[in-house]
Amino acid sequence: MPRALGTVVAAALTEAGVRRGDRLVVAVSGGVDSMVLLDVLVRLVPRLGLGLHVVHVHHGLRGRSADREAALVAAEAARHALPVSVERLEAATRARGTSVQVWARSARYARLEAVRRRIRAAWVLTAHNRNDQAETVLLNLLRGAGPRGLAGIPPARGRILRPLLGAWRAEIDRYAAARDIRFREDPSNRSVAYRRNRVRRQLLPMLAREYNPRILEALAALAEQAREDDDALTSLVAALGPTAVLARGRAVGVSRRILSGAPPAVARRLLQEAFRRATAASHGLTRRHLAVLAQLAERGGDVRLPGGLRAWATAQYVWIGPAGRTTRRSRLDGRPDSRGNGAGVTLQPGRWARWAPGGCSVRVRRATGGAIRLGRRDPYREILDATVLDEPLRLRAWRAGDRFQPLGLRGRKKLQDFFVDAKVPREARARVPLLLAGDRIAWVVGHRIADEFRWRGGRVACVAEVRLAEGCDGLSAGSDAAVGC
Repeated sequence: MPRALGTVVAAALTEAGVRRGDRLVVAVSGGVDSMVLLDVLVRLVPRLGLGLHVVHVHHGLRGRSADREAALVAAEAARHALPVSVERLEAATRARGTSVQVWARSARYARLEAVRRRIRAAWVLTAHNRNDQAETVLLNLLRGAGPRGLAGIPPARGRILRPLLGAWRAEIDRYAAARDIRFREDPSNRSVAYRRNRVRRQLLPMLAREYNPRILEALAALAEQAREDDDALTSLVAALGPTAVLARGRAVGVSRRILSGAPPAVARRLLQEAFRRATAASHGLTRRHLAVLAQLAERGGDVRLPGGLRAWATAQYVWIGPAGRTTRRSRLDGRPDSRGNGAGVTLQPGRWARWAPGGCSVRVRRATGGAIRLGRRDPYREILDATVLDEPLRLRAWRAGDRFQPLGLRGRKKLQDFFVDAKVPREARARVPLLLAGDRIAWVVGHRIADEFRWRGGRVACVAEVRLAEGCDGLSAGSDAAVGC
């Protein structure tokens, strides 16, 4: 066989740590790339002592054409006396709103991994080549990807290994011709309805013709350089991880102190790592989302993220976790909702937030040791449990149906009934702010905290306090003037 291609594959296997006696799953679609990879591997088996298991994934999308590809792969595996699995997918399982290509790719890798686990193989091998790498880099560049996207297709990720990634498509075609390799071309590869095919058949030829005849080489070299930079950043983030990233239940937090002191590139990686740990999705955050999270780390707030997640800032961490069913849908930029105070005013721990209807400002802050003082009853200062600071905090006016459990009482009470008992006039109730921790009332400001947020002792607590505007008599009960200015 041509020495160069066999050398490329053997070197990739060795660099990835493939050992003599390893069993390998070989993903074979029936196209020229995967059929060439299979032939190269078969010829390397005696020297490297490998065990091969061929897997063909039939997506159930192209009828007889796909059936013929499956038959070709099965026949080729039989010719080499190799075990083969033909995995059939059901197109009906594709979730509504998911593109066919995204579904097919995800389902294909899931089946390949399932076979690998079933037969206890060490690796899954795919036939991506250097042209695929150049196309991927250009596609990622067009969609605005960062350094990790410009690194393109990794030679290895998890248990996936791509030993042809160092070979050009022209080399693969020459090998196929020299060895008389049988293969079938997927008709969809000729359709310019797909973005990758448009890049391959239209954009790259135009760039080579009018701008750079070696555009493929330039893009592939960019991927290698970006991967080196990515590896360096990944190592730095991994070193920071144990002190910077904290998992609590289904939420993952990143230290605001470390975020503020880290270079922007490292801070973005830490936030990406938290997002990936908080979700099962393989995709990351866009530059826009990362910019919003950086603002969140500086100013606080609560924002929505893809995949049913949200992010919120506490005194020490930016948290990423599942969005509760009743979580307020915040603006993506993290600023207070433009509908006014009725929709809420975001609080950042340690900073005063103005509540205009009541003529006052409210602040929550972390307190430790001797700074926690209960003292005499003060309607403008309360001690709450420190867990309040782990929730997104905001002020809003009361709404019909609001309930909470006032401190010292059993059971929940309608806020309307609480106001009646506290002798707060009807016209003054909208001026009394509610301190919300997440979606729960923690303090009817100036009146009563919620029993579930009472301080139970300990070295850490949350201090909530009110500062009245000049000329304002206060928020406590007893007179019209006492509930707002």
